[in-house]
Amino acid sequence: MKKFLFFIIFTVISAGFSGEMKAQSTRMVAGQKTDDGIVVASPNPAKDFLILKSKDNSTKIKSVTFFSILGVQVAEYVINSNNAELRLDKLRPGKYLMRYTLEDNTQKITQIIKQ
Repeated sequence: MKKFLFFIIFTVISAGFSGEMKAQSTRMVAGQKTDDGIVVASPNPAKDFLILKSKDNSTKIKSVTFFSILGVQVAEYVINSNNAELRLDKLRPGKYLMRYTLEDNTQKITQIIKQ
């Protein structure tokens, strides 16, 4: 039941991403990073690594989870820091949804492209 519920939520979120792709892809090409106001992920598109930085030094990133477009969890990292370098060399090239959890259990999802 949990997987089915996650798939429904994932489908709704990914449908919202398709409408934002044009604006987001322009921003990614120009700045080579994804900035959602809380965490900055660069470079995006990424090859072998992704650097995450919290904009507020007092806010720690607790964990990061990557999901394929099909909703399958493909990687998970425990960070417990305000910045980190994640190795992505085990991921295949493509689009992924990255869900990060902050120390106050706030969660946010953003799109990452692996080349």
